[in-house]
Amino acid sequence: MLIESKQLACKIEHATLLNDISFTVAQGDYLSIVGPNGSGKSTLIRCLMGILQPSAGELILKGQPLHSYPRRALARQISYVPQAVQTQSLAFTVLDFVRMARYAYHHPFSEWQPSDEAAVQQALEITHTTDFICRQCNTLSGGELQRVMIASALAQQSPLMLLDEPTTFLDPHHQVAVHQLLQTLNQQHGMTIIEVTHDINHASQHSQHILALHQGQMMWHGQASEFMEAQRLHDLYQQDFIFVRHPQTGRLLALADES
Repeated sequence: MLIESKQLACKIEHATLLNDISFTVAQGDYLSIVGPNGSGKSTLIRCLMGILQPSAGELILKGQPLHSYPRRALARQISYVPQAVQTQSLAFTVLDFVRMARYAYHHPFSEWQPSDEAAVQQALEITHTTDFICRQCNTLSGGELQRVMIASALAQQSPLMLLDEPTTFLDPHHQVAVHQLLQTLNQQHGMTIIEVTHDINHASQHSQHILALHQGQMMWHGQASEFMEAQRLHDLYQQDFIFVRHPQTGRLLALADES
């Protein structure tokens, strides 16, 4: 197992944000975390990043407690792509921004190595961002910037990538482009992916596993192909759904019942 969560709980002051969360993620897995607003999805991501410390339970990374990793060592194991970035704060060229992702392999006076340049160039090529390496990040479109953020995460060369709603605010074309890129990283490059998403159809079609959270509790964890079930979705979202089959994959798609 790459990640193990054992009865994880997280409290801030008197508020319980997560409680009794247990699951495993194998190397090469694609796990989508779904659930309504306020269910604890982003809190779980922050715990996996080591930003929030569990109040109970434990997170295990490659057989060791996650909290035992120094920050640079943790950055070599886990990369992160945020939901949205304030572009005005990114006054860097794309190339410089992606190069900064190599901080985990350097100290204040260490020198840039050929391995660093190779990692950066590979990340740019995989994400098809080489054409605008000289552009300022704050001049990019939403879709272009998201690909650069993924390139930056790739340059860390970590086995696990965390993404917090990576297609929020993107139009359908760029949503598909980001989804296809994540599929390529997972299936062709062996990247383990944990993605927070509100798109349950994307999660059920393209993930291997789904973890459903509700009010800080784990409601369901299992194979993505088994997730679409009427009572389960109603309990999760307090909403009825209509189901149709995808014409290409044959898997169920859920449409909110507005009647």
